[in-house]
Amino acid sequence: MDLTEPIRCERLTLRLLRDDDVDALWPHVSDPELPRYMTWEHHQDRAETARFVAAMVKAAKDGAGYVWTMREGEDFRGLVGLHDVRRQQLAWRIDRAELGYWIGAPWRNRGLTTEGARAALRFGFERLGLHKITVGCVKDNEASVRVIEHLGFRFLGVQREHFHRFGRWWDHLSYELLVDEWCAAAAADRQAPAR
Repeated sequence: MDLTEPIRCERLTLRLLRDDDVDALWPHVSDPELPRYMTWEHHQDRAETARFVAAMVKAAKDGAGYVWTMREGEDFRGLVGLHDVRRQQLAWRIDRAELGYWIGAPWRNRGLTTEGARAALRFGFERLGLHKITVGCVKDNEASVRVIEHLGFRFLGVQREHFHRFGRWWDHLSYELLVDEWCAAAAADRQAPAR
């Protein structure tokens, strides 16, 4: 099974991140506003972006994570990924990963993030055989909450004052989706009448 082939969606093509994507990422990851609600700071130079890309390329080769560029035609729009793919934790079989995504400011509010994330979920459940995919976001990040809700994740709860940044404490929301829930939703979508 070739896990490196591009994933085609309605409007997007997801292609695994590769070393020559640094220039496409740089204008976005160097913008201080992009990672406002994320765990990382904006990149200070292209070398930092190159290190990030190299780490994600290695993770895919090792089966530890998969990060794709979201492209509309040939044009870069953002990233979507399944991070921290884990099969086992000591004696427990867990088969899970965490969903992550971002899209450049000019292409927001068009449903592209949801489309790309849905394709990543399908890859995780159908190609990787994962049992659970988790996702989280800062409570104040309303756009991310909408994406997560459109994808059908089950809300687990609020982690109050989960981290400190920009001079204040922030609440974090946690969600999960099981393979059976994904399969049921996919079957319902196939049976729904065309609009």
